[in-house]
Amino acid sequence: MSQLLWGTQKFDGAISTFPVVRVANVVALPGVPKFCERAFDELQDQLFPVEERLSMYFDTIYTDLDEFDFSRKLTDLATKFEEKNVQIGSYPELKNKFFKTKLTIESESPESMEAVSTALRELLAGHIVYYDSYAWTDTVAKWAAFKKREKTENHLDFVKKLEEAERIVEEIVEKYPLEQIGLSFNGGKDCTVLLHLLRLKVDEKYGPSTPIQGFHIMVEDQFPEATQFIIDAAKFYNIQVLEFPGPLKVGLAGLLKQRPSIIPVLMGSRATDPNGKYMKTPVEWTDSDWPRVLRVCPILNWTYSDVWHMLRGLCVPYCKLYDQGYTSLGGRDNTVRHPALRVVLSDGKEHFLPAYKLHDDAEERHNRSNL
Repeated sequence: MSQLLWGTQKFDGAISTFPVVRVANVVALPGVPKFCERAFDELQDQLFPVEERLSMYFDTIYTDLDEFDFSRKLTDLATKFEEKNVQIGSYPELKNKFFKTKLTIESESPESMEAVSTALRELLAGHIVYYDSYAWTDTVAKWAAFKKREKTENHLDFVKKLEEAERIVEEIVEKYPLEQIGLSFNGGKDCTVLLHLLRLKVDEKYGPSTPIQGFHIMVEDQFPEATQFIIDAAKFYNIQVLEFPGPLKVGLAGLLKQRPSIIPVLMGSRATDPNGKYMKTPVEWTDSDWPRVLRVCPILNWTYSDVWHMLRGLCVPYCKLYDQGYTSLGGRDNTVRHPALRVVLSDGKEHFLPAYKLHDDAEERHNRSNL
């Protein structure tokens, strides 16, 4: 049965003399834009009566699985909740480095929403991505949530490493003013972890708008992708990066010449690095024949897998070269894609898996000819 809706609200001082037609929940509005706008203004109480408005509940879940990996089970799940007015959407994502499928849930009741969300999370257990496209914002709350998830999933050894690194950075931030702290940042995965940790602790003490002091010691024939990532990360994380020629000893001398107040220098060195193996503790002064700085290496005892666990667990942006098969970055003259990540597709074309797919941590630097 159709119904004529007459305007009850004045528009430009008068009520229109034309109605619109409504059939069930479908309304035919005028095609002329100015009359359509007028109908919305005059009929808003009848078009959208308060008593007919439904509360809707929404949730979004991301997963690192391809849609085809769980499509049959997802169909069964959607059928199970069909009578409860729940809609489940599945959207494959081809370009995102953190997730492969985005799932949306719409429900008219919070109970149904909770039931479907729980069932989906059980279905995707071990493959849920807590995606965030702005990892550098609201860092304190996100860090707390990340550690809580890791504890819930019983990754207790990893949590200990997280907390140790966090404590070391916090002690430096508490002891030294920011103008005395320098972050070594070359765009690599390890110093990216450190950048996020420092941003976290600076946000916690000074607020998110506070800039960080950083420096980059350049390598010969540097990858342009690494250079671009340093530029992007500096913008996202509010870090001011100075550039100095290498090697490290020369670069540190240049840093102290331009910023003589620098005392602690945060570095992403790990014990498995060529130079990291000589460090006995995460915090040490440089040797007497080196520029005098306090070397701070919060992730000294982390593994290659630990680094990727944090970066991907928090969706921290990283240099895109790592998604192209590079596991360790040097210059273009001595760095290649890792041979263990090479696969040949069915059409005969060569393809390289991303760095986090490397299974043997000991092979991390097997793509570098100078190490």
